[in-house]
Amino acid sequence: MPSCASNKKTEFSMHAKIHSSKSVVKRYRWLVALASGLLVGHSALAAVTFTNTPSAVSNTYSGLITLSIGGLTNTETVVVQKFLDLNTNGVIDGTDWLVQQFALQDGTNFVIGGVTNFNVPGDLNATTGAVTAQLNFQNGDFVQNIIGKYLFKLSSPVGHFAPLTNQFAVTNFPFAQKITGNVVSNGTSTTLSNAVVILMPGPNSSPVAGAVANNAGSYTIQVPPGTYMLAAFRSNYLANFATAPIITLGGGATITTNLTSTNATASISGKVVDAANSSLGLPGIMLPMQSANGLMGIGFTDTNGNFNVGVRSGQWKVKSEDTPLIVHGYLGLQNGTNVTAGATGVTLTVPKATALIYGSVKDNLGNPLVGLDVYANDNNNLYQTDGYTDASGNYVLGVLGLGSSDSWYANGNNQLTNYVFSQGFNTTLTNGQAQLQNFTAVLATNYITGHVQYNGNPVSGVQVYAYANINGVNYQSWMDTDTSGNYSLNVGNGNWGVGVNCQYGGSDSLDNILGSGNYQCPNNTNITILNNNGTANFTIQPCGGVQILTTSLPDGQVGSYYNQFLQGSTCSGTLNWSLNDPQNFPSSLGWSGNGNIQGTPNSSGTYNFSVTLNDGNGHSTNQNLSLYIAGVSSPLQVTTTYLPDGTVNTFYSQTLQASGGQPPYSWSIPAYSADPPPNLTLATNGVLSGTPVTATGAPAYFDVEVTDGAANTAYQTLSLYIANLPLVITNVSLPNGTVGTAYNAQLGASGGQPPYNWQLATGSANPSAGLTLYSSGLISGTPTTNKVSIFKVQVTDANIKTTNKVLSITINSKPVLLGLPSWLTNQFQMRLTGASNQNYTVQMSTNLSSTNWISLFITNNTTTNSFLLTDPNATNQQRFYRILIGQ
Repeated sequence: MPSCASNKKTEFSMHAKIHSSKSVVKRYRWLVALASGLLVGHSALAAVTFTNTPSAVSNTYSGLITLSIGGLTNTETVVVQKFLDLNTNGVIDGTDWLVQQFALQDGTNFVIGGVTNFNVPGDLNATTGAVTAQLNFQNGDFVQNIIGKYLFKLSSPVGHFAPLTNQFAVTNFPFAQKITGNVVSNGTSTTLSNAVVILMPGPNSSPVAGAVANNAGSYTIQVPPGTYMLAAFRSNYLANFATAPIITLGGGATITTNLTSTNATASISGKVVDAANSSLGLPGIMLPMQSANGLMGIGFTDTNGNFNVGVRSGQWKVKSEDTPLIVHGYLGLQNGTNVTAGATGVTLTVPKATALIYGSVKDNLGNPLVGLDVYANDNNNLYQTDGYTDASGNYVLGVLGLGSSDSWYANGNNQLTNYVFSQGFNTTLTNGQAQLQNFTAVLATNYITGHVQYNGNPVSGVQVYAYANINGVNYQSWMDTDTSGNYSLNVGNGNWGVGVNCQYGGSDSLDNILGSGNYQCPNNTNITILNNNGTANFTIQPCGGVQILTTSLPDGQVGSYYNQFLQGSTCSGTLNWSLNDPQNFPSSLGWSGNGNIQGTPNSSGTYNFSVTLNDGNGHSTNQNLSLYIAGVSSPLQVTTTYLPDGTVNTFYSQTLQASGGQPPYSWSIPAYSADPPPNLTLATNGVLSGTPVTATGAPAYFDVEVTDGAANTAYQTLSLYIANLPLVITNVSLPNGTVGTAYNAQLGASGGQPPYNWQLATGSANPSAGLTLYSSGLISGTPTTNKVSIFKVQVTDANIKTTNKVLSITINSKPVLLGLPSWLTNQFQMRLTGASNQNYTVQMSTNLSSTNWISLFITNNTTTNSFLLTDPNATNQQRFYRILIGQ
């Protein structure tokens, strides 16, 4: 028994060990499965990769920057930020500028109307989990081209991966000349580190180069020879354009100049947001702020669209430029917002593009032009945008589909030396629409030069433009005058119109420079270029004041609609009309502030009143006017109801008549009416004239319209028949015939209406026996009788018009050689007897069957019918002779 118990215990113990062994196996399998799961998960969450190619470019580089991102999940969204590493420490810190930020989604592009807006970075890679995006380095956003160090940062908005940072550098193209110096604070010797220095060709112009001063405040920029204005910016420091140095840099030269920045004493803060969603801020947007006295500060929106820019006391204009907005697919605003230093909560709303204008810019040989600016603005002067051509010369402009309420003007900025570009165009777009518009450039190596002056002083910064049509394409060239008022426009061969921008808006208009209403806009001038240069100078005259050009009014008539516009001129172009004494003005007529008098008068008489014209700038003048309203007259009517027939190729002229209404009358053919017969026209004075070239065959019906001085109209249907020339028989006489000889003579006719049909007139004798007159007008046959036949022929045309004529045919007897030819020494002699006034030719042959007969004599005498003929060359007594009649 004890042994049994022991056995049970042992069995239990073994069972327990076996159970323990299974648990170990299960735990092992679970760990393997867990480890396997971790490995699988690690494979799905592969490391995200990020590269930018190239990693360094020159500031003159015109190609693309390619961003390559891998290891993403399908349709994942990432954020790309670009910082200007001002202190060059390779780390993103608080001193660096956020100069660009945009989102990229795997497999997504910005498409409108089936056209991709390649200004907005999108995924060009068809592979899921990978994004390839391209940035146009010369995209118009100048900050992207500043010489210095940059940092690209890639991050996940949902924290999918740790941010990745890549370096990027913009180097200075090694031009042979340079500008160098220090950036100092408030005109002192204290240098400012890491300020941004920019160079511009002159006031109110776009930057052409920029660089970051080093940690010691020193800068150097290598640039082409030219004239430059320099300014320096830094956070909470301002540039002063009123005192900014302007230098002229010669070839190979080095110029040293220090630049002063003024410290800010206040700030302006706010946010740049989507116009349709104020909670959506736009990051990385540069905001310039400018005061009336020439100070300017710049700042950038943060990742949420907020900005805080240092300024000084006073009024500042804040404006959202369009170039930083291009990568977001938004438009800039043409007009800035005026705010006071210290303002907070300033909101700038910008709209996102809902339509596209796209196309190419190529030269006249079809070669693409790369890196050129194409811009667009709406005609209400609210929005503006730019696009830059890629390596294929293609461009895209994101605009708004505003419909008929506001159209768009697109054009190309002429940035190429020795080229001029085709003119821009106006278009109306709706949401979701993409419109194609291509531009062409032609070589222009000639110049139109000149200057613009006002009151003896040069006008600086005003736009001078030239336009021409070359081979059916409109081209234009323009530029702003320099500080001496001079300009020089590249042009090609053609007839160019040259003018000055007076009232077309913008900072380079005379309205902006001289003030609206203070000058007279000069007339354009024409210059012909044929491998030569031209000159066009403009002298701007002071305003000549307000003038009313209408000094009298046409009469009106009771019951007849009256419509007249008063004419005047002002230097501002604004015409505000007012009525000084409305009690003296016809009560049944309307008066409008645009100078329009219109309505239907209901009472006659003479009305004397005065008007005032105001130019909107406080200048005005008066004019006394008199309006006579005539009483009711008989209704206007056309009194011509019949027109005499005309004849083809014969000048026709008839004057139409009207009565009633209020003279003078003006005549026309209504738009709905058929035209008069070809080559006839109706003049406004009522003369229907011309030389008809074709017969009508039947009366041609058409309507005429007469309009009187009171704009009343009356109509009349008329008919006009144009006949051919009279039908005549053109034969003067018919040729003679000879008995027994075939006869053919063709009768002829002109005028009337072909075809013609011929016959003998009723009661006429027949032609000579043996002859027949056919309906075609042919008289033919073999006459049998020697006589003169007199008969009358008749012709009938297609219009059954007939005419006849008496003709005659003389039939002569056959000619004979009387008696046998008599033989003399080496000659024969014979007598030819025939008819007078008839040609006979006597021919000889020694062989009767020969085809080679020799002509001996040709006779023709109007009075003689008998001729003694001699053959002097007979060599024997066997000769053959024959007579040809009519030859």
